[in-house]
Amino acid sequence: MSCRRSEDLSQRTTSQFVESIATTVRGQSGSADVEAVVLRTVARQSDSIDLTDVLELRSLLDVDGEQADTLEEQVTSIISAIEAELAGWDRREVAA
Repeated sequence: MSCRRSEDLSQRTTSQFVESIATTVRGQSGSADVEAVVLRTVARQSDSIDLTDVLELRSLLDVDGEQADTLEEQVTSIISAIEAELAGWDRREVAA
C-alpha cells in the first residue's frame, strides 16, 4: 500500500463532488459501472491514491447500490465505503 490519507478524500466529499461523479455516470452508457467511475474519479482527485490502491479498493468494496434510491445516494455510499476502507489502511500503517 502506498502512503495515503483518508482525510484527502473526506475533504472532497461534498454534494458538488457527488453531483460531478453522478453527472459523469449519466454521461456514459446505460451500463456504466458506478463503482468504477467513483474509484477512478477519487483516484484522480487524490494525490495519495495510486492505481494499486484503486485495484485493491475495487476488490474490497462491498456496496449494494441497488438499495440507493438515487444515483447520488449510490455515489455517496461508495465514497463512504472508500473512506472507511482508507481509514482502516491508515490505522494499520500507524500500528506498523
